[in-house]
Amino acid sequence: MIKLVKAGLLALLLPMAASSVAATYEEGVHYDVVAERATKKPEVKEFFSFYCPACNNMEALIGEFKPKLDKDVKFKKSHVDFVGVRDPENQQMMSQALATAEVLPQKDKIVAAIFNHIHTKRAKFNELADVKDVFLAQGVDGDKFDKLYKSFSVRTLSSKMKRDQNYFKEKGALRGVPTFIVNGKYKLNLGRESGITAPEDISKLINYLANK
Repeated sequence: MIKLVKAGLLALLLPMAASSVAATYEEGVHYDVVAERATKKPEVKEFFSFYCPACNNMEALIGEFKPKLDKDVKFKKSHVDFVGVRDPENQQMMSQALATAEVLPQKDKIVAAIFNHIHTKRAKFNELADVKDVFLAQGVDGDKFDKLYKSFSVRTLSSKMKRDQNYFKEKGALRGVPTFIVNGKYKLNLGRESGITAPEDISKLINYLANK
């Protein structure tokens, strides 16, 4: 009898617990709805620029909350071309560099090396040869880099970054970087105003929206 009572109480409490978790996050405070349709698969996409100091600082935080995401939530990076004093063509080159890194096992190390080149070494990427040197330093074969960088798949991914950038700018969701969009529909509001600053809180919010 006692077991039945406990089971009954548990059944009553579970919906209450679920609703309280959902009520923790409020539209307009913790996130904004920026599109009507969501992606078919759960994801969180960071819009960023290698030239953005805040994006460089965000890398450490990403390293903390990314492992806490649900296994089915894919983390993606999308490079923009409107940050800093460099011309859009130069920044588009960096978008294609990211697209090239995406298909390599050294991806994370390459991304870190590019950030380090700009923000720690205070060096510049004036031409493609400068980008290639970073890839070579991370163990990527020179001929392989040349083929990948010019490949259809890499150019397609780079073009998609530009299309996504334009789409979310038109929606008013992409006014600066870093910006995080979950499932192509929800923009994260991170910072003191929302109270979402810790890695644990960021991952929980992403997981909640990814499964919303």
